[in-house]
Amino acid sequence: MTFQQIEYLIDGDILQFSINDFRISDKLILQKVYGDGYQDSTWGEHTGHVKAFVGVEFDEKGDYFKRADDYLTLFLHLYTLETGQPYVKFSGGASINLDDLSNLGVKKIDSFHGFNQIEYLSPPRERDMILISNRKAVFEELECEYEALMSSPFGLSLQFFYDAVMANHRRRLELAVVNFMIAAETLVIKEDRSHRQLVSKRIGVLASEKPDEIDEVYREMKRLYGVRSAIVHGGSKKASPYDVQALFRYLKKGIQKRLLLRETPKVELVRKLIEVFDDRTLFDTLLTID
Repeated sequence: MTFQQIEYLIDGDILQFSINDFRISDKLILQKVYGDGYQDSTWGEHTGHVKAFVGVEFDEKGDYFKRADDYLTLFLHLYTLETGQPYVKFSGGASINLDDLSNLGVKKIDSFHGFNQIEYLSPPRERDMILISNRKAVFEELECEYEALMSSPFGLSLQFFYDAVMANHRRRLELAVVNFMIAAETLVIKEDRSHRQLVSKRIGVLASEKPDEIDEVYREMKRLYGVRSAIVHGGSKKASPYDVQALFRYLKKGIQKRLLLRETPKVELVRKLIEVFDDRTLFDTLLTID
């Protein structure tokens, strides 16, 4: 079997300072890099840039660039979901043929001039390894499903969640609120009608860790949906950092729980969310949908 290696340059503090090189899976390696003009006076050559090497099976259809993009994007979106930190994917280089994925990242394309691999003298710190290993563990569970996930409503919800985090990073709070709400609608809405009550009730259940949290989340989501409506309908309402933080917290929990329930069709998930909102004694059955 032949594989294609696609090389990417990413801007985003994805690897901890003391981690130079980390294999996320058999198909993905992240490697810390630095470039001229990016040195930091406090941390030396730490820049927040990484190279990513993605290996995908070669086929005659030649769509390995898209498959590599989807594979990397799923990991990066999960990274953003867990950390709240955005990344910027600069570009992907040309491909290299590989006979074995164990050779992934050994040969470089060298398509990003001015960047070199960082060499650290100290070993990775334990807390650094725990953080990135947590992301690796989640990704390993999902990697065999990545094509289906990225083309599903769940993948779209992840994309809008990322767009919201990036908007917040750029201090565009109103845009962050709107994108978080689109992520919520993509996650739990199947009807073409008024969404304020529906989104608020369903996220109220999905984002709660115990039954007595549901009403609080429900009331907050209703208020936040009102903020969203005032923004998109041309009102004078401004979003606050608190609004963005609350939506980030609720949507993060909701998406994480949806991951656990990813085998459940949306229509079944919505039915269960409605049942639990009306009868809180059913809350513990949410993660065991038949």
